[in-house]
Order: sequence, then C-alpha cells, then structure tokens
Amino acid sequence: MGTCSGHGKGAGAIFQPGHGGGFVPGCPHQPLSEKISKVTVMMNEPVCTWKPTAQLPLAGGVTNVVINKKIPIVDKDALIPHPTEVIFTTQSIGYKCFTSLPTPAYHCTIGANAPRELKVGHPRVLHATSKTVFVNKKPLGRFKDPFGTMTGAGPFPCLSLVGGCSPNVFVGA
Repeated sequence: MGTCSGHGKGAGAIFQPGHGGGFVPGCPHQPLSEKISKVTVMMNEPVCTWKPTAQLPLAGGVTNVVINKKIPIVDKDALIPHPTEVIFTTQSIGYKCFTSLPTPAYHCTIGANAPRELKVGHPRVLHATSKTVFVNKKPLGRFKDPFGTMTGAGPFPCLSLVGGCSPNVFVGA
C-alpha cells in the first residue's frame, strides 16, 4: 500500500528534433503520427517524469494476509500501470511548412507489449529481493524493491521502487 517512488528527472522536452531524432518526416504532422520516433523508458528518463503512483494490485493479489492493516505485495504481483503524463514537443518542417505540436510522452516511448507505450502507462510487477521472508510461499516485497527489471525496456520497463510500507515491520534479506 502507499505509493511507489516514481521515476524520471524532467518535465518535458523537445523530442523531435532532440533525443528522439531529427524533425518528424512530413509536414504538417499529427501529434500521434506513427512517423514520430519512440525510445525506451530509460532514454526518456532524463526529460520525463512518472509521478509516484499507488501500489495497488492489477488483479487478485494477497487476500488472506494483512500486515498492520496493509495488504502485502509479494514477488511477481502485477500492479496498476504507471502513467506517463508529460507532454513533449514534436516538430516537422517542409516547403513553406513548419509545425510544432504537443505530443504525449507515452507516444514517444517504446511499449512493453506494443509498439508504443499505452496511454494508461507502462506495466509494473514487483521483483522481490527478500530470500528469507515469504507470504503464501512467495518472497515478500520490501522497501526499495524494484517494480521493473531496472533496464527501462522489456516487458516491465518501470524504474520505480517500493516507496510505501509498514513503518514497524522489517523484512530481512
């Protein structure tokens, strides 16, 4: 329960031309044009922000154990997606044409299971690091465990960590 740490260091940028490449081909372009480049979460990390988001299970989760009135998160629990709310600027240039448009950062990000990140955000799953504490035979999540593979790519590109936990329960290594 509580929120994740969130990740990212920026509040938007000119994506094209910029770290997404040169100008968008074809002028004028649309804000959700397929010609707009896409890069990994890690590449967007310096100019994008994924705000701390509730650590809520996507479906199911532990239902028979409660710790200090909190539902525990265990290894491989899927959580609600982590939304990308930042807006980038994309630009196209052509003969007697210059277009500068706001483009949602999710459209400029490689998706986990699709060509682009979905509007709802990227998936998160807990990667528990505890080797000694289990709930229902699964390692219990603990403070600062990752919600992704920490590569910013693949099926779980999230770079957030567990940020909310019980203040008086300590889970060993």
